[in-house]
Amino acid sequence: MIQLNPRYEAIFNPDNIDQDCDGTASLMNVEADFIKEALDAGLYKQAVTIYLQLLKSMREHFVEDEHYCYFDDMYSLEYTMQWIYEAIQKHDIDAESQVLLNEGHKEI
Repeated sequence: MIQLNPRYEAIFNPDNIDQDCDGTASLMNVEADFIKEALDAGLYKQAVTIYLQLLKSMREHFVEDEHYCYFDDMYSLEYTMQWIYEAIQKHDIDAESQVLLNEGHKEI
């Protein structure tokens, strides 16, 4: 259902990996701004899709780069995704977008 987006995959280029992945989180924050703008414009499905694509890319990066071996607590990328999710929750998104969000979380 949720396709990897090459634009978001580029964020997780190994060249962007640094201490606590702060550089990668900074690039993700640009996407977070797009998501927040889409939410404010009422483009809920688009915002949820972007969020889920970014989340899926982050998950792939976390597993492939074995970050689970190095972080026993939250790290910058998780904080960024948490802030995005909280922004989504502050909006009264339509039923279709809520189903997409719920199903996307199950898939990812």
